[in-house]
Amino acid sequence: TNWQNTEPFKTGHHNIITSSQQLYLDATTLLLQRPLLIKMHMVVATVLVSFLLSASHGFVSHRFATTRTSRLFNSKWDNLEDEDDEPYKVSPDMTYLPRNVMRQNQHFLDISQASGPTHDIYVRNPSNDVFWFCGKVARVSDVSLEQCVARQWPLVEEHAASLRPLELSSVKRGELEIWTAPGDSELDVAYNRPDLAMQKMERDLPDTSSGRKIRNTMVGFLAEIYDDDEQGFRTWRTEEGLPANPEASVEELEKVLESMGGMDDNELDEEEQEQSEGV
Repeated sequence: TNWQNTEPFKTGHHNIITSSQQLYLDATTLLLQRPLLIKMHMVVATVLVSFLLSASHGFVSHRFATTRTSRLFNSKWDNLEDEDDEPYKVSPDMTYLPRNVMRQNQHFLDISQASGPTHDIYVRNPSNDVFWFCGKVARVSDVSLEQCVARQWPLVEEHAASLRPLELSSVKRGELEIWTAPGDSELDVAYNRPDLAMQKMERDLPDTSSGRKIRNTMVGFLAEIYDDDEQGFRTWRTEEGLPANPEASVEELEKVLESMGGMDDNELDEEEQEQSEGV
């Protein structure tokens, strides 16, 4: 039956075609137009494939260009904090290992016995005003104090953090402050002598090349070691390295040293006598 010639299909207010009739018409139209549809599908598929290929080629090209550009022009000027996050290069002979600590300890003894200058080392957490005594350094005459500390900085810093884990280990490496005092001046520091000012050291010297030429035999580090009941020697200082408290009397110093587990009365008397004889 040719449903297209029926009256309801042509015109009228009651042009109602049942669902079965409409389905038949759609199927017939699809069969008649099948060659054209196949050809159109082929054209659309060809265009689509061409578009996808060109798009993917453009994406790969863009990605490659972006990668090359980022590699060529990804300067640290684009991200200033990169320079701060750059890891500090530690010389293998100054990593905190037993053999390095023992070697620098022996170098300290050799240099100090040869009358090389020595200095006391204090390490501070920048968030407070407590300076912890962590050892001593020695150097030959051709090496400055700044170079001596900078050359052994990783060793001193890690030892301080190990010596005082609660106070210093949580601070990011490179942010701990290292201060120096004249050699064997612990008693003057404990007395808060107003004329004794500590000197702040720098990890990175302006002329780093000179620091790298310093052999480890030219500097030494005598690491502080605690006895069983010793709580460690510390002092309170200002940002300028001056005493934060008034000069102490002998009685006050004895109480402080006793609370720290330091020298007893006899040792304190001997230390005072040695310093007076040296003067």
